[in-house]
Amino acid sequence: MPHRLSPLFNAQSVAVVGASAKPDSFGERMAKAALSRGYSGDLSFINPRGGTILDREVLTSVRELDHAPDMAILGVGRRNLEGALIDAIDAGAKSAVIFDTCQGQSADGETLLSRLKSIAREANIPICGGSGMGLINMQNGLVGSFYPVDQMKAGGISLIAHSGSVFTVLGMNDPRFRFDLLSSPGQEIGATVDEYISFATERETTHTIAVFMESARNPEGLIKCLLQARDAGKPVVICKVGRTEESARLARSHTGALAGSHEAYAAVFRECGAISVNSVDALMNTALLCSMGRVPDAGRPGLITDSGGLREMTLDLAEENGTRLAELSSSTRDSLRAVLPPELEPSNPLDCAADFTDEFYVPFEHGLDHFARADEVSMLGFEIDLRDDYVYDEKLWSLMRTLTQRTDKPVFAYASFGRAHNRRLGDELADLGVPYLNGAETMLQAIQHFQDWADARGMAVPDRPKVPKFTLPHGVLDESVSLGILEYFGLDVAKNGVCNLDSEVRAMAEELGFPLVLKTAEPGVEHKSDVDGVFLDINDEKNLLQRYKNLTTQLGPRVTLQRQIESGIELAFGCVVDPEFGPLVMVSPGGRLVELFDERCFARAPFSDDVALSLIRKLRVAQLIDGVRGESPRDMTSAATALSAFSVACAALADQISEMDVNPVMVTHSGATAVDALIIRKPD
Repeated sequence: MPHRLSPLFNAQSVAVVGASAKPDSFGERMAKAALSRGYSGDLSFINPRGGTILDREVLTSVRELDHAPDMAILGVGRRNLEGALIDAIDAGAKSAVIFDTCQGQSADGETLLSRLKSIAREANIPICGGSGMGLINMQNGLVGSFYPVDQMKAGGISLIAHSGSVFTVLGMNDPRFRFDLLSSPGQEIGATVDEYISFATERETTHTIAVFMESARNPEGLIKCLLQARDAGKPVVICKVGRTEESARLARSHTGALAGSHEAYAAVFRECGAISVNSVDALMNTALLCSMGRVPDAGRPGLITDSGGLREMTLDLAEENGTRLAELSSSTRDSLRAVLPPELEPSNPLDCAADFTDEFYVPFEHGLDHFARADEVSMLGFEIDLRDDYVYDEKLWSLMRTLTQRTDKPVFAYASFGRAHNRRLGDELADLGVPYLNGAETMLQAIQHFQDWADARGMAVPDRPKVPKFTLPHGVLDESVSLGILEYFGLDVAKNGVCNLDSEVRAMAEELGFPLVLKTAEPGVEHKSDVDGVFLDINDEKNLLQRYKNLTTQLGPRVTLQRQIESGIELAFGCVVDPEFGPLVMVSPGGRLVELFDERCFARAPFSDDVALSLIRKLRVAQLIDGVRGESPRDMTSAATALSAFSVACAALADQISEMDVNPVMVTHSGATAVDALIIRKPD
């Protein structure tokens, strides 16, 4: 069955509404762009004045077509936009492209954007835009934009950019970047970004998908398409903007997108195997590296360079940014020592620059060949000081041009300087299947992203736990009730009870046994320690009753009495319900450790014990749980089980709560126990 977006990208007939013969006009730009790549389908220009445009006869209305166009490109202003779209649909158009920002009102007083979305929905047709630059299919020559593409070459990247400016900046700035599709969904009048990702995933000519995203209007669709791309073995690289509060506000005003929390998006990208980056440089370098059709096996990248100083800088950056380079085996080091000049040390990166003689290139050739054969090297990068206007050693340039012939591993050239003058060289290398990456730091990010993505391909996708139905009890959700709810979902909780009288306190103390913890349970007091509402290490009845009297006088008679458990390493679990992606679970150091470790990890609920374990292990506090300086390890397995059970509770309660916290969860040598909990109902 054809994909829903097939009429957009695979259109066999196109009507360009608003085309013009007026020099330098927008309509002329559209017409020239439509012809710029030799589109062989049925192309019609529409202008109410008729005449000819670029030696083609012009129709005065889309209704004059003798066929139903697959796509209508609507290059008209907002006053005529609603009528133009209705005319195109009445003529049988199966898709449309809109460039206008769609501000203002429609004829019936509705906002124009809402009206256009309603029309698209009623006709069930995909519309690219508005407030965008359209779309391009480099394979069939279809240009639904107003930018000519005759200078561009086809390749394996499909670019999807909410921002129209990003569409042109990334798509038309450097010839080393080769595209299969380019699209600018903009306001997503009739198609959401997930549909574009899905369409690109199904194309054999797309090797990787680069996405500049402001937000996801169809969150569940985004998850589905990212999983589809993961299963198809196609990397999706995403630069998600709106990570800060002000940026998110501007994203909403720019395209009308809803901007969910950055942590929720990051969690979804991790879960679905997408590569998340923070800049357009990282987006395109990573996409370029992933687009050449080769995937790294197990191992780490190996780098060959002609500079000892840049080698040291690269090592510093790799350490600081967490990029793991291949550790050379003893056999690789020995084989390199046998062929390299004595002044060159076998290392990674490998500096191969010796005395500048006619044989200067030989150590580089040896280094490349030995790295290519080394099992520990998964991909191979090569840096030499080349510029478009000067190649200091033609033999080195020849080596770089033969990289794909020397190994089946992924290969790339790179320049440590981000503004290196190498556009022409990058274009030539792209013709040979060699990506040329600029900027040492961005290169290191790209190779780490690609390696991590490749390593994760063979991993089994964890099953999600089943989520039981559960209805919150009526009344106040105090600490004791909250702990009881968590116990229902399988968490081990500290034994406790609520008291309102001296006699109840004495009876509860006898039932629980000393030592005890006494806490206020007065309604409205959410953070008890902030109001001196917690007493620890109570070891006898006299001390207990005195503390209870103090609390009664200060805050009121309602208290929670709890058996004090063994001291351990404290964690905190939290949950917020993201408006786009649902319950989002956080794990962090808890209790007093929050002051020492400012760190947290997030994942969508629910998740398995294995996922929970991986989240905790990303925290530095995990080292304390494992035991340091001779201390025996705490029960990490129980901590992971508790976090997974908490995630199930979050999923079960997602439509009833706005947030939930458990702090601390005490991880001891024999278990993990929830000590305090807070559940906040969703407002009616």
